[in-house]
Amino acid sequence: MKNKLSIIIAISLLSFSLVSAQGVSKFDLKEMLKDVSIGFNYGITQFDGDIRQYDFASAEQKDNYGKTYFKELRTAFSFSLEKNISENISVSIENISGEFAGLRRPNEYVGYKVDIPYSSTVVSPGNPGYFESGDKFVTTFNETDILLNYNINSSISKLLKKELSQDLSINIKLGLGYNSFRSLRTDLYNDNYIYSFGYDELTKNESNDPVSETVIVAGTKLKYKFEKGVSLVLDYTIRVINSDKWDSSIMEGGQGKDRFSFLSFGLAYDLEKFNKVKEIIDAKD
Repeated sequence: MKNKLSIIIAISLLSFSLVSAQGVSKFDLKEMLKDVSIGFNYGITQFDGDIRQYDFASAEQKDNYGKTYFKELRTAFSFSLEKNISENISVSIENISGEFAGLRRPNEYVGYKVDIPYSSTVVSPGNPGYFESGDKFVTTFNETDILLNYNINSSISKLLKKELSQDLSINIKLGLGYNSFRSLRTDLYNDNYIYSFGYDELTKNESNDPVSETVIVAGTKLKYKFEKGVSLVLDYTIRVINSDKWDSSIMEGGQGKDRFSFLSFGLAYDLEKFNKVKEIIDAKD
């Protein structure tokens, strides 16, 4: 389902490029690629929800020998396709895949009602589903977003009373996404199964179908053009779902709406510029 959705969105955006090319009566690759860029980013994720140790910092868990065996910070990779529709506005699709994770030690549960899906009458101590102390989770995901981007260079220039470099663009973005994921929650110290989504019940075996949720996406993106057709990209985006499933913990008095942030670096390529280079090379041949 998620792969079909990604294909449909990509085709729609490219179709929009063709339609917007006024005066073109036949298929024209040059017009189709006009004002279109492709981007690749890699970065780190940080989850924020019920299972998180600190509010403003990431956590890691070490064994008795001081060796780290679990970290909240994880990595993800994104691919984007963007089409400018005016001087300050563009639309884009973005596909991101990777992991995010969290841990919560026993002292952080003091005063809260802990989410225990399987009671002691259902499972006995030491068996899958039994919760005794702290917990942790790992979620693997794949997501496709549709985004509206707005360039705020002019607003910043007015605020600073100084013109920004033409090679620098600062954008804010807002949109919706379709997130498909699997989440596994285990005991913090012994890796015992507690609960999951996208796994067979009381096991660590992935089920046939992942779980899907609609996502609200918001963030900011800085682009610096350092070569013709090539830009460096710094991106910070937050994704929020209207549920409590990403960490496999539905806790009374908890966060309620799970979210994770993605801080990434990457490159964006202007496809029109690259097509011109190809034309020059072809002409010489």
